[in-house]
This record gives sequence, C-alpha cells and structure tokens, in this order.
Amino acid sequence: MLRMAGDGRPMSPAFSHVAYRRSGRVDLSTLLQQLFNGISIGGVYALEAVGFGIIFNILKFSNFSHSGLVAICAYFGFFISKYVYQDFVTTLIITTLVGGFAGVAIEKLIFRPIRLKGAPLTLLLVNSITFAMLVQQFFAATLGADYYPYPTFMKQTAISVWTITVSKSYMLMLAITAVVLILLTYVLKRTKIGIALRAASTDIRTPSLMGINIDFVVSSAFFIAGVLGGITGYLLGMTYSVDPFIGSQILKGIIAAIIGGIGSLGGGVAAGLLLGGIESLLIAEIGASLTQIVIYSAIFILLLIRPEGIAGKRVIAKA
Repeated sequence: MLRMAGDGRPMSPAFSHVAYRRSGRVDLSTLLQQLFNGISIGGVYALEAVGFGIIFNILKFSNFSHSGLVAICAYFGFFISKYVYQDFVTTLIITTLVGGFAGVAIEKLIFRPIRLKGAPLTLLLVNSITFAMLVQQFFAATLGADYYPYPTFMKQTAISVWTITVSKSYMLMLAITAVVLILLTYVLKRTKIGIALRAASTDIRTPSLMGINIDFVVSSAFFIAGVLGGITGYLLGMTYSVDPFIGSQILKGIIAAIIGGIGSLGGGVAAGLLLGGIESLLIAEIGASLTQIVIYSAIFILLLIRPEGIAGKRVIAKA
C-alpha cells in the first residue's frame, strides 16, 4: 500500500515513514539514505525554482502557468513512454523539447498580447493562474483523478552503496539535475542569448535600444523555462505518478525560489536542495503531514525576518 504525501499524492517508497532510532541511537545508514533521497528531490525543486525565477527576473511577475506546463509534460511523458516507445533517454528528450515549445506557445498566446499593450503586470499574473487552473481542470475532466504510473525503465531499481540502499531513480534525478544546471549556467554566462537574458532581467526596455529583439529574448526565456518544466514533469511523474494535480508540486519550487532570493538563480538552486533534504529528514522523523506544517511555518518566519530571501535583492515591481 502506498503512503500518501502531505498533499494527498502517493509517495515514493524512499519517502515512507521510517524510524531513525534503534535502541535509542540514531541509525546512520537510514539518515544518509533519507538525506540522499531528499537532496535528489531537492534537485527537482531547484529546476522548478530556476524555471520560475527566469521568467520573474525578466517580466517581473509570478508565472504560475509553469504548473500547468509541468502537468502537460508529465502526462505527455507518461503516454509516450507507456504507449509509443519505452526508452528513458528518448522519451525524456522528446518531453523536454515539447516543454520548451509549449513554453514558447504559452508566451505568444497568453502573455505577449498583454505585454505589448503595456497592461499592468497584474493581468499577466491573472492569466498565469487561469492557465494553470484550466490545465488542471481539463485533465481532471478528461482523464479523471486516477493516478498514472510511468513504466519501469530499469530491471534493478536500487543498488547498495556502503550500508545504504540507493534508488536508481533518485540517482538519475540528481545526475540529470546537475547536468541541466551546469548547462544552463554555461548558456546564461557564455552565450549571446544568455547575455541578452541577463541584460533584460536588469531592464527589459534598454536592450531594445541596442538592437536586441526583446520579443525573441522573452520567447527564449519561456523556452528555457519550458525545457526545465518538461524535465520536472517527467521526473515527478516517474518518481510519483501522474494525476491532474501534479502541477501543484511546483509550489515547492516557488518556495525554493523565494527562500533563495527571487532574483538569484543560484540561491534558488541552493534553497531547493536544502528544502528537499530537510523535508526528507522531517518526513522520516515526524511524518508527512506534520512536516508540511513545520516547513511552511519556518518559511513564514524566515520571510518575516528576511523577505528578500537568503541571496536575493529587494524587487519593487512585481505581481
């Protein structure tokens, strides 16, 4: 029987409630296993945080439509891997590209018309929430609230390292997250489009005076965020299962972005890893429901003390 996470979703066996203590002493192997699992999930939170933060840095609004894109990619990844071609690498790459192009389509159809009219940022926020709810209700109405598990890609699901048992799925998540973040760092710091994105994040109007096509820059930002959303949706679907509410998982990524500093992508990555690790350890110690209460309470207190996050700067214009 699968245990349920704090949000009602079935939990991976690696996140089941286990006891650390045997005969009054801490079980180090269990502690290390839970910590590794948590950091692996934290890597997915980091991808969510970066995808959310890229759009916020440029357009200065909270892009909740990212949750809808994650849900679309999670379902797409499930159907293509279940019924078309059961190969992890191929289906992940296809889902990632679908996420990127879906992100561009969302920008052109939902956000660009409002942005070009110079409408208030609040309308961008409203549209993003509306899209997220539309996707959620569409999948709930057409596919129901059933859970759709991804196929098993590996015959051996876990390996033993020292005294702990490590899930191959979590190892893949951590490796994929590391590679993606390294590549993204290179793109942002070493390529022309990356430099343009960084310039636009400072002032979206000034780069146009230098001959930079702002519409292309914004579309590129949504493509990158979509790629990250595609990877996120696939990994979440593979780790848990797919249902209409899987997009709500990006809430942890948004929280990581805020904790790390909404303008700091590096801070978002660090906060995502930290959040995942702490969450895993708390789930093992006090259970999933109490863990969510503790985490959200701690975040509330942290933002009261330091509203700009750990590594961020204060941003005045936002929605």
